Amino acid sequence: MMQKYFILVLPVLFSAAAQLLIKQAALKEWKSAAWLLTMGGSITAYLLAFAAYSVTVKYFPISVASPVNTILVMLLVISGGAVFWNEPFGLRQAAGVVLGISSLFFLLSGE
Repeated sequence: MMQKYFILVLPVLFSAAAQLLIKQAALKEWKSAAWLLTMGGSITAYLLAFAAYSVTVKYFPISVASPVNTILVMLLVISGGAVFWNEPFGLRQAAGVVLGISSLFFLLSGE
């Protein structure tokens, strides 16, 4: 049972990592070695997310896998932005996080 949810979360982790790496690359000098390395990491993470997601939809209905993927990536990226780059995390973001978590509860309660 737990392995099934690991399959659901794996593409989320890769996709969130890819987006956070893009943000990190944006802070580097354009086309520098650090920028190229960070962008390469992001592209690799997106490819891994794509591969992992293709396995996920084998075990979960796409009507569950896609929204769960989107919501969890959103939650991780919002948190990462606040933690790593001190981006705003106010009432609006907190409300979005609470609603996102609530929607996950409803989406996954039948699985």
